[in-house]
Amino acid sequence: MARFKKIICFALAAVMALGTLCACSSIDDTDPQTATTTSESVTDTPATDVTSQTDTPAETQPIAEPENWSYDFGWEFISENGLQYIWDRLDEDTRMNLGEVMNAIRDVQMYCPLTVGVPRDEAEKFLELVSNCSMFYTYASNSFGLHTDENGIVKGVTLNYLVNYESEAAQRCEELEAKLQEIIASAPTDNEFDRIRYLHDYLVLNCDYGEDAISPFSAYGAIVEGIATCQGYADGMHLLLTRAGFETAYAIGQGTDTDVKHKWNYVKCEDGHWYVIDPTWDDPENKDDPDYIGYDYLLVSDDMLLKDHATKFDSDYYEVPVADSMDMNFHIMVGYYTDDPDEAYEILLNQAIEAARDGRIYLYLRSSTGDAIDNIYTELTSGTAGDNKIQDIIKQANEAAGTNYDSTSWLKSLNTNIGTLTLTLKDAE
Repeated sequence: MARFKKIICFALAAVMALGTLCACSSIDDTDPQTATTTSESVTDTPATDVTSQTDTPAETQPIAEPENWSYDFGWEFISENGLQYIWDRLDEDTRMNLGEVMNAIRDVQMYCPLTVGVPRDEAEKFLELVSNCSMFYTYASNSFGLHTDENGIVKGVTLNYLVNYESEAAQRCEELEAKLQEIIASAPTDNEFDRIRYLHDYLVLNCDYGEDAISPFSAYGAIVEGIATCQGYADGMHLLLTRAGFETAYAIGQGTDTDVKHKWNYVKCEDGHWYVIDPTWDDPENKDDPDYIGYDYLLVSDDMLLKDHATKFDSDYYEVPVADSMDMNFHIMVGYYTDDPDEAYEILLNQAIEAARDGRIYLYLRSSTGDAIDNIYTELTSGTAGDNKIQDIIKQANEAAGTNYDSTSWLKSLNTNIGTLTLTLKDAE
């Protein structure tokens, strides 16, 4: 039976803003509790709104209990949010605090007492961990109320939600899980590269960057609504990879705007290496063609990413994966990688013919350095007007496929920071 219990929210004072991650978050402080007052007895905490573990928004996902599980709270949040990598690396106190809060969010509780607690001066970074880990619980707000004892230890957290009824939270989880499973069911199973690429391409093609949605800062926005910011893209990619059986993690850092935090993904491949995926930056906000798929940030190393991303932050709670290989990089895997202009000509020619036959208009190339890719493009476009190698490539593609692409005009995206080139073919007028 669907639940229609109203979620009652209480206004708390002294708002403090958390760091921005494509969205604003906030913390509210209550007055410190006395030493004899327990977290459960806070008068503005509706204890009657605590829901049962057997009637949760994610109850449709039966999950086997992990071996040697010794906690009083449930374990399901780990699988639902794809947190195994993070959970395995947390210290015991953080596990207790995170596990209790995540279960309270899972059960749509208004208040969560903390057995261990968090020092007040560490509460902000702990609640940022909670917000970033709540990737499947997209009904949860990034606004919290803190209940601090006389020793300066946060012993309870008031939780806020983006929905009015528990049934709405359950519906969000059901819709998100159903869509995730639908996407995964269509993904190829032959090899991990094709599987990862499919999930990446699906997200880029079916989500637009923006905030004009119910939940643009969440996986629900990215996967269900099709509109999201960087956090929605990253959370959606994380859940897709997790449901597809990959070990995953995330990183927080900064892109080109150092005033705003940015989030991207890590996936571990069969070669034992971690790789970066930044689906947000592979789906430019200003793109003209909804069918465009960027591949600059599909399975790259940290070194490559940080050539045009400002910063990757360390975590105070666990070791963020290190992506130290380019072996599984998109361009390398599909044969679009070279430093040699003559080889680049052949790669682009074969791509152009295949693209023309398939009705596609994008050609991709990567080199080891920005200087190398710049030199390749210069070599391919040198010569008199109407007589250079790019024009020759387009003419041969037209002849092979019977198409009518303009051989005198094309669009280029040349990223000399990371050594990539994307050419866009244009129809002749």
